[in-house]
Amino acid sequence: MTRKLSLSIVAFFVFLLFFIAILIISEYRNMEDLRVEYPDISGKVYDYRKSILKIWAINLLLKFLVPLLLLTTGLAKRIEILAGGNGRGLFLTGIICVVIFSIIDFLIYLPMSFYGGFVLGHRFGLSNQTIYRWLELELKSFALNTIVLALIVWFPYYLMKVSPNRWWLYLGLLAIPAIAFVTFISPTYIDPIFNKYTYLEDEELVKDIGKLLDKAGVGDAEIFQVDKSRDTKTMNAYMTGVFSSKRIVLWDTTINNLERDEVLAVSAHEIGHYVKGHIWKSIILGGLGSLFIMYLLYITSTWILSNSKGNFGFNNLHDLASLPLIILVMNFYMFFANPIMNFASRQMEREADAYEIYLTEDRKAAISAMLKLSEGNLSIPRPSRIYKMWYYTHPPVEERIEFFKNVNIPEDNP
Repeated sequence: MTRKLSLSIVAFFVFLLFFIAILIISEYRNMEDLRVEYPDISGKVYDYRKSILKIWAINLLLKFLVPLLLLTTGLAKRIEILAGGNGRGLFLTGIICVVIFSIIDFLIYLPMSFYGGFVLGHRFGLSNQTIYRWLELELKSFALNTIVLALIVWFPYYLMKVSPNRWWLYLGLLAIPAIAFVTFISPTYIDPIFNKYTYLEDEELVKDIGKLLDKAGVGDAEIFQVDKSRDTKTMNAYMTGVFSSKRIVLWDTTINNLERDEVLAVSAHEIGHYVKGHIWKSIILGGLGSLFIMYLLYITSTWILSNSKGNFGFNNLHDLASLPLIILVMNFYMFFANPIMNFASRQMEREADAYEIYLTEDRKAAISAMLKLSEGNLSIPRPSRIYKMWYYTHPPVEERIEFFKNVNIPEDNP
């Protein structure tokens, strides 16, 4: 490994530790300010926030340490040799490699997943899961991700081999139709693997939401409820799908804990996402972003591999042992892309908030629903600036309530 590469790795991890320290300090200072401004907020909210920050810091470090150690210890290459034994072809070797890498990754993250997803959820009164239900969801997610990646991993590696200088372009161009395909099939075939989706039982609520859909011009969308109360006490809703798969999904916790006008306000917000084309915008922006990241991935991975001087056990990117390298570089660029992606997401959320007020003409319900969602999810009114910039997909609760109070919405078009 060249000195340049070694210094680059060390410099990045120094930066990462500095970033974590700055963010945690800024969050702790922000929470002290909030205690003064919002004296009625329970201390449980801040305790939960601090616990989540610790898990975030550990997971962020693991995201880069795990693939780096697989490379520098030579374990990635040994796994590839094991998987490709007896002259197995690219397809079968890829399946075995992905399964082994996925098992290692699953076992490494399992303790943090258990603590963050199960222990803290019960400690702070946010979870209804039994240990068996938690394990069921973890194993289903592991199996689904592993199967999908194992079946398709051969294709990008085939492109890397036959077109070592342009594979990134082909994969990037395929991103938009691939994302659109997943968006289309996910509501019907993927989501029901984890939870039970049924048509909304409350006929009056169905009629009221139907009126909102008709007013918005998307009356053919279906309305579902999902049994999230099996897993959580938190509340949420979303609108997903494209064409015939579009649907509004309300968590049963949302239906059970909010008043009817508040449920309608939440539904109107989700309708706003669809009407404003946010699903398609996300697909297109995601595809274009993927093309750019694929190019950066190609440039950076090639540079790292060249400067590794064979220390990873392989010299070609089309070697399946490079999978941790691909993941490492991908994580690197996704980390730095977070502020851009989340800024775009917050803008879309703002548009959906405006459309919510236009559709319902009920500011009071929008505000009360937001307050209940925030309290039920143990959310703080606002994060520190750096945390908001890097990780907030939605405007903070404080900003959204102020927006609901003051936004001026034209009668004909928000």
